[in-house]
Amino acid sequence: MKNLATLLIVFLLVSFNINAQSETCDCKKDLDFVVEKIKEMPSYKKQIRNDKLVEFNSTYNESVLKMKQPISLIDCFQLLQKQLMIVNDIHANIYFEKKFLTKEVIEDDSKLVEFKNSDIFKNHPKTTFNLVELETKLKQKPNSSLEGIYNYRDIQKIGIYLSENKKDLIGVVLESNVNNWEAGEIRFYATHTTGNKYNVFDYNITSRSPSIKKSISFENGRLWGYKKVDNALNHEFAPKENKDLEFKQLTDNVQYLYFKSFSNKKRKAFKPFYKEVKSKITAKNIIVDLRNNGGGNKKLSDPFLKLLKGKNVFIITNSFTVSNAEQFTVKLKKIKNALHLGQVTMGAISYGMNYGYDYLTPSGSFRILPTDMDFHKFIKYEGKGITPDIALSFDKDWIEQTLEIINKTNL
Repeated sequence: MKNLATLLIVFLLVSFNINAQSETCDCKKDLDFVVEKIKEMPSYKKQIRNDKLVEFNSTYNESVLKMKQPISLIDCFQLLQKQLMIVNDIHANIYFEKKFLTKEVIEDDSKLVEFKNSDIFKNHPKTTFNLVELETKLKQKPNSSLEGIYNYRDIQKIGIYLSENKKDLIGVVLESNVNNWEAGEIRFYATHTTGNKYNVFDYNITSRSPSIKKSISFENGRLWGYKKVDNALNHEFAPKENKDLEFKQLTDNVQYLYFKSFSNKKRKAFKPFYKEVKSKITAKNIIVDLRNNGGGNKKLSDPFLKLLKGKNVFIITNSFTVSNAEQFTVKLKKIKNALHLGQVTMGAISYGMNYGYDYLTPSGSFRILPTDMDFHKFIKYEGKGITPDIALSFDKDWIEQTLEIINKTNL
C-alpha cells in the first residue's frame, strides 16, 4: 500500500495558508515523542528496514528542518501523520487533541460569531469552484460515478468531485443545517490508496478538528459517513434487529450465526452463547455473518471454528469488518467447503492493541495510539482487506443472495 506517497497528496491539498493561525506548538518535541512510540511498535520493527529505514529517517530530517520555529497545530499534525504513515499499520493513528469548537460555543451566537472571526475559520480551505455550477455539474453525474451529491446524515449536503489528478476526491459543503459550517468549505480530502480504498483527511462536524481515517472503502455510493443522495440501498449492513450474538434456523438445511463483535466487553455473553449453539448447529450449511464486526479477542472467536468444521460455511463481510473479525475470516476460509461473500474487508488486520494505551504528546496538542500486538503473518491484507470469493450485489438483501447461492451450488 502506497501510504506515504498517497497521503503526501493530501498534505499538499491542505496546505492552505494555515500558518496564519496564531496557535503554534514546539513540534520538534512532539515529533521526537511520536518517533519514539512508533519505534516501539511491532509494525515498525517488522517493516522499517533498508530502503524503508532510509525513507523513515529522511522524512524525519526533512520535517525537523520545518520545525526550527514554532509551527501551527495543523501543520504539525500533518508532519506527525506523515511520519507515522510510512509504517503500513491501519490501527495506529495520531489524534488531534484540541477542539476548535464545542456544542456550547455553537449554541451561543456571540461565541460563534467570535469563532467565525478567528484565523482558524477564515483560513479553512474552500473550494475554488462556483457552487451553483458545481452542484449542477454533479447532479448530472451517473449513479455509477464517484462524483455526485452526498448526504452527511441529515446534517449536510456534500458535493464530492475528483481532484486534478483524477484519483483523489474532495468533499465540499453545499448546504448545512448546522451554523458552524458554511457552503463552500471543504469537509474532507480522500486520497486513493489501492482498489476502491481511500485515506480520508476529515474535519469533525462539531469541533472542526482534523482527523485521518485510513483504508476506507468507497462503494455503493458510500464513503464512511457520506452517502449518495439518490442511493438508499444499505444491504451491505446486517439487519438492525439482530442482537449482538444471533443464531437462526433459516431453512431446513441452512443456519445463521451473527457476531457483532468479539470484544472483551461482551465476554460474559459468549460462553452461554457457545454452549447454546454447540448442540444446535446441525445444518449442512452455516452462514457466518461478520458485517460491521469491529474485532476483539481471538479467544472469543476461534472456539467457533471447531463447531464449523465439516460444514459448508458461507462467510459474509463488509468494508467495516475489521481486525480480529478479519483474522477470523481468513481462518474460516481454510475450512474445506468455505465460501467468502460480500464486500472487501477494511484491512486493519496485521497489528493491534493489547492494552490500548494512548499517549499525549509534550505539547498537549495530539495523542498517539500505537499498536503493541503482532499479527504480521496477515500483512498481505493490511490496507487492502480480504477480497470475497463472490461480491454480493448492493441492490438485494445479502442473506437472500446467500441462500440463492447455496441453492445453486446444491450444497
